Amino acid sequence: MKSAIMNTIAATAVAAATFTAAFTASPGDAAAADKLKVRYDLYTRGIRAFALNYSADIDQNGFSAKAKLRPKGLASLFIDLEMDMTSSGAITGKGARSDNFTMKVKEKGKKGRYAVSFDGLQPVSTKRKPAINGKTEAKIKSASAAGARDTLASMMDIAVRPGSNPCDASYRVYNGKEVFKLALQKIKDDTFGKKDGGVYRGPAIVCSMTYSTLAGLSAKTEAKYRKKPPVFRVWFAPVRSSALGRDMNVLIAVTGKIKGKDFVAYANKATLSGKPLNSKSLAKR
Repeated sequence: MKSAIMNTIAATAVAAATFTAAFTASPGDAAAADKLKVRYDLYTRGIRAFALNYSADIDQNGFSAKAKLRPKGLASLFIDLEMDMTSSGAITGKGARSDNFTMKVKEKGKKGRYAVSFDGLQPVSTKRKPAINGKTEAKIKSASAAGARDTLASMMDIAVRPGSNPCDASYRVYNGKEVFKLALQKIKDDTFGKKDGGVYRGPAIVCSMTYSTLAGLSAKTEAKYRKKPPVFRVWFAPVRSSALGRDMNVLIAVTGKIKGKDFVAYANKATLSGKPLNSKSLAKR
């Protein structure tokens, strides 16, 4: 389940702090690049277990993003898991695409480093440590040949492609280690109020997000996930971007299960160009 959680929360994740365009901007609407900064805190059994710090610079032509996942509190005494990701790419009228992506993972004393370059939706080069066997590499190349984005660029594409619904979409994702799919579907409209977690207050959209592994993991792990794909529930909030001249939907909450145990993650710190996400929201808590 760790692979699914890392790819989903940290990207999705985590990521990635995601954002979705709601309206098409006119040529004169854009200003300087916006900077989105969000800290997500993940809780299980009421205890803070992880913090994901995400930031992204966005304008009409491109983006750069980074995410850092670390265990916190008592969890840091028992969990040896860290992840760092960076991504940059282009933004077009049809969405976002990857140019370059890096990921560093540390788990149980073992370190992994991955760097991927893309040409459009095609991975053109991958550097990884440790190396993988030829059979696994062939499966990864085959699975990513159909077209893929990196983890953070996939979330950015949800952000900037036209349409007011951030869900009802499917993404093939390649991070240098694994190829997986994230399938989103809208559940309902919702509202975050003072009694809800996190810093955001206002309208939101609730979606389901299903993680499916395609290549790169062990046969045993892939079989387990394919038998019962992890499903998460995610909330997006519409936030006005002066850089894009339109709304973006920012990921504000995630719920799901880790090894059968419920977890929830909230955006406990969030600013866009140094200000709260809207007039009713807090900057941090």
